[in-house]
Parts: sequence; structure tokens; C-alpha cells
Amino acid sequence: MLALALSTRVPGAAAAGPVVGPPQTVFDWSTQACEPNHIPDLPARAFRDDQGRVQLIMAHFRTRRLVGPNLGHLSVDCTPTFSSSQDAHPAAYNDREWIASIWTDDGKNIDALVHDEYQGNQHPGMCPQASYFPCWYNAITFARSTDGGNSFTQPAPPHQLVASTPYPYLAGAGPYGYFEPSNIVQSPTDGYYYAMMHAEEHGLQGVGTCLMRTRNPDNPASWRGWSGSGFAIQFVDPYQSPAPLPSGHVCAPVAFGNIATMHESLTYNTYLQRYLLAGSATFWNSGLHAQVPGFYYSTSKDLIHWGQPTLLMRGPLPWTYQCGGANPIEYPSLIDPTSASRTFSTTGRQPYLYYTRLHYRDCQATLDRDLVRVPLQLSK
Repeated sequence: MLALALSTRVPGAAAAGPVVGPPQTVFDWSTQACEPNHIPDLPARAFRDDQGRVQLIMAHFRTRRLVGPNLGHLSVDCTPTFSSSQDAHPAAYNDREWIASIWTDDGKNIDALVHDEYQGNQHPGMCPQASYFPCWYNAITFARSTDGGNSFTQPAPPHQLVASTPYPYLAGAGPYGYFEPSNIVQSPTDGYYYAMMHAEEHGLQGVGTCLMRTRNPDNPASWRGWSGSGFAIQFVDPYQSPAPLPSGHVCAPVAFGNIATMHESLTYNTYLQRYLLAGSATFWNSGLHAQVPGFYYSTSKDLIHWGQPTLLMRGPLPWTYQCGGANPIEYPSLIDPTSASRTFSTTGRQPYLYYTRLHYRDCQATLDRDLVRVPLQLSK
């Protein structure tokens, strides 16, 4: 999966981050990959299962996991827990799928939000452009495990659909849709379960980070999106008959001027007493008089209004990479080993920043990707 690029000018974005230790390799592709496509291709997610183990999900279109007694001692499990159906029909929302975020109360029954890509270029006759990006149509779907994360299954299409823009697939118009849902976080005040996701501009849908919530994370039809004034957006299937009118079924991105499309990692931070959002971005830094790519964070009291971004870690991103330069980084995720949450949906003052380190050869991306973490210390 390829990331989408965005550069935003935000005066005063901080130039130095809170990294307090050297990088630690969690997964080394060259020595631990079970097959060439065994790569960390979304932000890392973790949970404590019903056997007292920690499982770290490393998603690709064939999702695998690392398992161990704690986050510091994990071993690779080569058995896929979720494999893509690669359905050629876009209306099925069942092509290539990544486990993107999870929620569990007991460590045995696990609800998952799934990043679903319809890749028209992979299906004969569905992409005259014969290219990935123009024929990329994205949605969020649902999967569930009842065996402690050993396997995930989905309702029959299209009943697994969580969120889609109200527009059907159109070859050459991509990429568009909803992408890469964040962690699922339960609000400590209203009890709702929240998640954020990236939205690309298409029709009435604007670009940015959308927010959605539910009372029941095990019900894919129950999620509602932020409209700009409330959670009134009901996501619809554009293939139903009669086709729904797009108005009223597109979400309103939140705080675009401050967070742009940051969406990858959402936790509630018990030290800052704020929601903490981390993501990839390139922001203008007034002190350095330059665009600074890397991982940033922002905080919020209500998930709607977000503060200006602060740099977590500076580094080239895939869309800022220059031939001959340092290898790029991608997919940030904050995970705190001391979190009391089964899904590590809370963080404290000293979480770890997990991310993917890509390795380029002859100025081209390769499948060689490592999962890395660095310790942080946040400050008020």
C-alpha cells in the first residue's frame, strides 16, 4: 500500500522531538519475514489476549502477528490471521484488506476495522489506465475474531461495510474513499468508541481527517461520521438501489488547518489529559524556514478541535524521499507498554513510537521494511 502525500504550512510547528533513546528493531524483514510480502504496511496495533499474551498486529493484505509475554519479547507467528479475498467486484468491498484497528473487552472476542482497497489494476478489464493509483478505491470494513486473534472472519458482502463514500468505483478517478482507520478509543466521558480515518477529495467529500463513533464496535452499520456540527453522517452503500444521494453521507474533516491528514495513531493520554494524535506530515517550520517532514503529534480535549502540531521525529517520508538520501519512514503508532487498556488505547508520559523503516535500492522502494520503535518522553 502506498501513502498519500500532503504538505501543509503551519506557523510555529516545533522543530525538536521528545525521542529519548536509540531505535530498537521489533521486526527485521531480512531475517524474520515468512514470505517476501510479509511487511509492516500499516501502523502497528497491539492487544492483550485472553491467555495473558501480547499480540502485535503487523498488517498487510495477508495479516500476521508477533506474539509474546510483553511488548519487549515478541516472536513472529507465520500463520496468517486474515487473508484478502481479492474479489474482482468493487461492490463487494472485499478485494485487498488490512486489519487496521481493533477493540476487545476480553481478549478473546475482537472487533476490527479493516482498510479495504479495491485495486482495479489487478482485475482484467477494470482499469484502462493499468496503474495502481488511478484505479484505487477505498473503504472501511469490519472483521471479527472469536478465538483470541487466531483468525478473523467477515459478514457476507456487503454487510461487512463500515464506511464508504457515496460514490461507486470509477476507473481513473482514484485514489478516493476512506483510508487507514486509527486506533479505536473509548471516550472516558461519554462512553462512545471513536476512530479517525483519512479521506481523499472526491465529489462532495473533502480531503482531511474524518472522525466517526459508535456505541457498538461489533456492529459495522452503527458507525456515524462527524458532519461539522454533530455525528449525523450515516455511511451508505453507493451500490444499493436506488442509489443514495451523496449529500448528507460525506464526513466533514476536522481541524484541517492544524492536523492536515494526520490520522494514523489515536490514544487518550493520561499524562496530558488529552487525546493524542500522531501522524505523518510535512509542515512548515517558521524557526527553520523550511518544510520539515516526519512524525508529528497534536492534542485535543474533544477530538474535534486540535492544537498545532509538534514534531515527534524528523525524517524523510516516502513522498519527500530524494535519491541518495536517507531511507524514508512511515506509519507511526504510539504504544505504551504500561497502558491499562487491553488494546493499548491509552498512553502515558513515556510511550514508544513504533514506525516502519523502508529500505530503498537504486532509488527505488523494495519489500525490505523493518518495524522499529523508539522511546519517548512527553512534556506538558
